[in-house]
Amino acid sequence: MHPVLIDFFGKFSLHTYGLMIALGFMIGMQLGVREAKRIDQSEKGDFDQFITDLTFWILVAAIVGSRVLFVIVEWDRYASDPMKILKFWEGGLVFYGGFIGAVLFSVYYCYRHGRNFFLVADTLIPSVALGHFFGRIGCLAAGCCWGVEVSPDFPFGIQFPDGALIHSSMERTGQIAPGAEFTPHVHAVQLYESFGELMIFFVLLFVRSMKRFHGQALLTYLFIYPILRTSLEFVRGDKARGQYEVLGQLVSTSQIISVIVATIALVLLVFLVQRKSRAAALTPSTV
Repeated sequence: MHPVLIDFFGKFSLHTYGLMIALGFMIGMQLGVREAKRIDQSEKGDFDQFITDLTFWILVAAIVGSRVLFVIVEWDRYASDPMKILKFWEGGLVFYGGFIGAVLFSVYYCYRHGRNFFLVADTLIPSVALGHFFGRIGCLAAGCCWGVEVSPDFPFGIQFPDGALIHSSMERTGQIAPGAEFTPHVHAVQLYESFGELMIFFVLLFVRSMKRFHGQALLTYLFIYPILRTSLEFVRGDKARGQYEVLGQLVSTSQIISVIVATIALVLLVFLVQRKSRAAALTPSTV
């Protein structure tokens, strides 16, 4: 793994995590703007410009929200050096915090500018999945969001070198000796989720092309992603996000959020599809 991609004479470092975040944002924004141009039917014809402006603020809101949650759960890491809080490009973002922050800001921004939030959400949600794909590659490079330990002969096991976040965490908790060259083998959870997000991206493109109402692609994502996240949480090794016992089973904060989000999304999907079907059945056919 290479947390630092390029070191410019010790004065400036290009972190792989930050580069992947930037790539995901730029590619996702371009896809969103392209879709906005395709569906733009407003008199002003400025939907693509609206999406361009919104995506910039979404990036800010997502980074702030995801960073705030990470710092809260890892406060002991930053208490002695609060300036590290600003170094988000080195890793340390919580996806659900960023997603919630982005959604709340988008609702406000759409309301302020008189736009249909669900149309905007359907326009951008495939880009979210694709951006998350790049983000998890960045997580792999930074050594955050790691998996539980596995045997050395496990086919999808990986080790992280000194300098990765998992390495520092294992040193603090005594799981490895200070100065150890590598961590034990762990699940490549970052790659699992990255592949899953790429598959979700293609599913969302299909749903968006066939949707029957605004918000269908968004709700599809809010149902599928939590299933992926809940499954992967069982092999996540970074437990700082909190664990709770539910019905005799330890579950993480993300799993609890995922179950709630997926349930609400499924109920809304079924209700809206049925309502659309009833409305179509009551509409007189024309000859």
